Amino acid sequence: MRTRLQEWANYFAAVGLALWAAAGILFLLGNQPNERLMALAALGVLFVALYVYARPSEVREAVTSRGVRYGSNALVISIAFIGIIALLSFLGSRYHWRFDVTANKSFTLSPLTIETLKGLKEPVQAIAFYSGFSDPQSRQGVEDRLREYVGYTDKLTYRFVDPQAEPQVAREYKVQFDGTLVFERGKRRENALGSDEQALTNAIHKVSQDTQPVIYFTTGHGEHTLSDSGTSGFSGMKQFLETVNYKVDSINLKTITDTLPSDLTLLVIAGPRQPFDPQEVVRVRDYLNNQSGRVLIMLDPQADSGLDNLLVGWGVQARNDMVIDPKFGLFGRVQIPTITEYKSHDVTKDLTGLDTIFPGVRSLAPTDAPAPNRTPTALFASSDLSWGETDFEALKNQKLQLDAGKDAKGPLDLAFAVEATGGDKAARLVVIGNSTFVMNGTLNDLFSAGRDNSGNVLLFRNAVNWLAGQEDQLAIPPKQSDNRSVFLTAEQANFVFWSSFLLIPAAILVVGALVWWRRR
Repeated sequence: MRTRLQEWANYFAAVGLALWAAAGILFLLGNQPNERLMALAALGVLFVALYVYARPSEVREAVTSRGVRYGSNALVISIAFIGIIALLSFLGSRYHWRFDVTANKSFTLSPLTIETLKGLKEPVQAIAFYSGFSDPQSRQGVEDRLREYVGYTDKLTYRFVDPQAEPQVAREYKVQFDGTLVFERGKRRENALGSDEQALTNAIHKVSQDTQPVIYFTTGHGEHTLSDSGTSGFSGMKQFLETVNYKVDSINLKTITDTLPSDLTLLVIAGPRQPFDPQEVVRVRDYLNNQSGRVLIMLDPQADSGLDNLLVGWGVQARNDMVIDPKFGLFGRVQIPTITEYKSHDVTKDLTGLDTIFPGVRSLAPTDAPAPNRTPTALFASSDLSWGETDFEALKNQKLQLDAGKDAKGPLDLAFAVEATGGDKAARLVVIGNSTFVMNGTLNDLFSAGRDNSGNVLLFRNAVNWLAGQEDQLAIPPKQSDNRSVFLTAEQANFVFWSSFLLIPAAILVVGALVWWRRR
């Protein structure tokens, strides 16, 4: 019988292999009954067994041959390699473990972001709206960052939605632009104004808060106005504050009949040109003293604000002068001091290495008699060569000199932070001897001149955050990219070219020739 089967042995082997191939293809296609796959595999085993029975000597010789031994070793090594890769893939999916080997930790989240993520108490979902026409790199960058965020908290999830494929979802979230990122907590939603870490973290922080801090800017005394988009307006700061979760509005204290608004978090007095009425001063003083209020006062030189007595009650005296700084004037302009060093305080946090520029600033000083239960802290000062010019006619004529006994000699304090002690909530006050450092014109001029204006913006934001009790909203400093260019001399460049173009290929040819000669 075996002799008769030997004539059909090759056909048995071919049919067996064909049945196995069919079973494998159907398995990959999916949606196939298990019984069908098992039947094909079993029939394949039967036909291969018939081949082995019909020609056992050929099978024995093939199995024991040198080629099979080498092939079996290669197969075992391949299976082991695949197994190691599969194990690493499984461990990678179960355990998130990564290293940032860049010199400045470009791909490491800031401590503030990590703290925000770990502090989430309720689930937050991120919905990223990216269509098929979106920039793939932009989408990938957002996905990588969200994946990194999810690694620090189980309260954050994310999903991507194609607004063209699912227009009803885009309408529900009021999405108008491709690449919009929406964070959702319950019924509260916030859009991220960008795709960088700063924008995403602030959006998460905003959506996780139950209340929105409200800032009121006073009007009626020639202050900078929020709606003014001109050079002297504060429209840029209004937009900026709204992006970091503040509600911003204006208030005229003369129209207040009873008390200040109940939702008031911070009162800002930005550069008054006319004095406050005594009744208005009383309202501000009562807000600070009796309601543990928070106030930011920015005063310009040669402006009578009517707030001098209020400031004295908080241990700060505003001098009637303009600081002249020959040492650190902006591009030699002595009336525009540039600050490069800061004293330790939450308001000046993260300002190290940044310049703040003040176009016309008056000096401030602590009062001789300390205010009870109030501790003024100077934030920064002009240089040791500066002075406070009190002769304003000399300023017009540009005849500037230090008049001993009349002008205060530097260094001169330009800003103070004051905090009252005692009580559940401490009243806070920040006084800065200039209001124009964050108006539209100043920031635009600095940018146009190639100067970094982030120091001015950061100082204002830190002051607002400290006063509003939002210290955890202080800035996330951007990662600075390192320039790691390699410069080669002419000789080095020639060596790299000829070694790669000629030397390495020649060495390979020589080695090949030697191997051929030995085996010849």
